[in-house]
Amino acid sequence: MQSDNRRYGGAERSALDLRSILRDLGRSWWMILLLSLAAAMLTYSAISVVHKPEYTVSTTFAVTTKGTSVSDFSNISTANSIAQKFSAILGNNILKKKVAAELNMSSFDARMNVSIVPESNLMVLSVTADSPQKAFQVLKSVLRNYPEVSDYVLPDLVLETLQQPEISGTPSNQLNVTKYMSYAFLLTMMCIIALITALSCYRDTVKNEREFTQKVDGDLLGTIWHEKKKKKSTAMVITNPTLSFRYVESNRMMASRVKGRMDKKNAKVVMVTSVVENEGKSTVAANLALALAQEQHRVLLIDCDFRKPALYKIFEYKGKMKKDLADVIMGKETFEGLLKVMQNPKFCIAFTYHSLNSSTEIISNGSLNRILEICRKSMDYIILDTPPMGLVADAEEIVKLSDAAILTVRQDMVLTRDINDAIDALNQEEEKVLGCVFSNAYPQLGERVGKTSYGYGNYNNYGNYSKADR
Repeated sequence: MQSDNRRYGGAERSALDLRSILRDLGRSWWMILLLSLAAAMLTYSAISVVHKPEYTVSTTFAVTTKGTSVSDFSNISTANSIAQKFSAILGNNILKKKVAAELNMSSFDARMNVSIVPESNLMVLSVTADSPQKAFQVLKSVLRNYPEVSDYVLPDLVLETLQQPEISGTPSNQLNVTKYMSYAFLLTMMCIIALITALSCYRDTVKNEREFTQKVDGDLLGTIWHEKKKKKSTAMVITNPTLSFRYVESNRMMASRVKGRMDKKNAKVVMVTSVVENEGKSTVAANLALALAQEQHRVLLIDCDFRKPALYKIFEYKGKMKKDLADVIMGKETFEGLLKVMQNPKFCIAFTYHSLNSSTEIISNGSLNRILEICRKSMDYIILDTPPMGLVADAEEIVKLSDAAILTVRQDMVLTRDINDAIDALNQEEEKVLGCVFSNAYPQLGERVGKTSYGYGNYNNYGNYSKADR
């Protein structure tokens, strides 16, 4: 038994694996995009609620005295002094109350700003309100009512309008909403990417061969490298001539190690299982059987996954065979004619086509064991494709009928804790686990595994295996 640190991560927490991070990001691209778009839309909604548009109307006028034209007002310092006094008049509360009363406003909620043009008697009066019409009306009212206030302070003061005010439909405090939405989109995207990266690094799965040897309580029988399908219907079996040498040879190397360990244990029946679905156990079982048959051994492959049978799909035999293993086990059919002889006369398959809900009871009724006892007499090796251990108890029943077991572990998919628990369950009565197959593995970025074309390439490394296999 391994130490707790190895079994449950501990000090051996997953290291940074760039390919796993990129794969996690690729799987979550839709979530990243949707959340980033949602953040942008929320930013737009928040700006719409919080930001209130304001409109400003301005006019420019000259400050003069009665009987004096703008051109006659040559004393700039005097003009500037008078303009400053007049700016105070425009800000007087009395004037604001008069404007509010004239416009039937409950309070003077507009803002006035008076600016003096340097070195001149020119002034710019601006009124800001929550609508362009209101700002215009306030400005016009100010121009109508200022004499009543200014006559008490500067009785001879006159305003000559140089620029008539105009209504503008563009807010004076307009925000660039697109810019803020873009900021929110990018910031959210970066935060989610950082979160996914952190979770990918923290998730205690098996990301490469080195981590396998550090974390898993079992030997590595072989690494099956990822093979991209040429088309959807491509069969991922080693007899398919379109598959790469790397993929085919990695399966053969795995089969050679399994055979060596089975021979040492004098084992004939080996089950292939996994922790969860989609870890490639059925493909591993099929290629293991094919590789042993190519070495001229008599091999029987049995589909014992009565919940979700898959071998008939892998070998493309749907509808081509009448007898179903499940029917034979339940007594609906006889054993004769159950085994389908493939192109290799030493290779046979017992297919299952229909899924069953009560498969655990069927497995434990003794019929499957009787079939295995019959087949032991005529076969060198019997490979059982069984259901995942994490879903049903079928695999734990089938292991009682088997001489050995193989656990398929897909790269970066199942927690190390669950893998080691599955190994413990298979070894509960006796040490039956031969080891694990690391499936659908991608090499680490920058690591050269070999050419993937039809050429043989240079294969200096097929993985890190136990000392007994070297």
